Amino acid sequence: MMNRIRLISLVAIALACTAHADTPKATAAAAKPTKVTAADARSAVFQRKSAVHESGPDGPTTDVGLLKSRDGHFEAGLYTAGPSDQPIEAYEEDEFMYFLEGGVTLTSADGSVLEVRAGEGVVIPKGWKGRWTTQGYKKYYATYQSGPKAK
Repeated sequence: MMNRIRLISLVAIALACTAHADTPKATAAAAKPTKVTAADARSAVFQRKSAVHESGPDGPTTDVGLLKSRDGHFEAGLYTAGPSDQPIEAYEEDEFMYFLEGGVTLTSADGSVLEVRAGEGVVIPKGWKGRWTTQGYKKYYATYQSGPKAK
């Protein structure tokens, strides 16, 4: 059952990517599907030349953008981050996340707590306020930035 839920989640991401994007993020070549195997998602994908490695409030992070829509509003990829505990004043975009490893504790401004672990997905709406706490994670993500053209 869990594998079926994972498959459905990943298919939903892939369909969203296809429906909302005109060109891949990493290249302006003809649009075509991008595959990430389960083994690659555990490690190898984060070693690609296109991976962006940073260190900031999320601890050490790596972002592997797989797709960005031409208008800049929709993005999808994989992301890994180290331990962090930070307040969120207003989440900047709508985001779907599917955790491959680790997880996150989301404490909303009203005090409600949501634990999301590996093998689970979560949707965070733009404007969400609360606290993001994690010991680290790897995730697939799909984001949508409404409003004026995104960066």
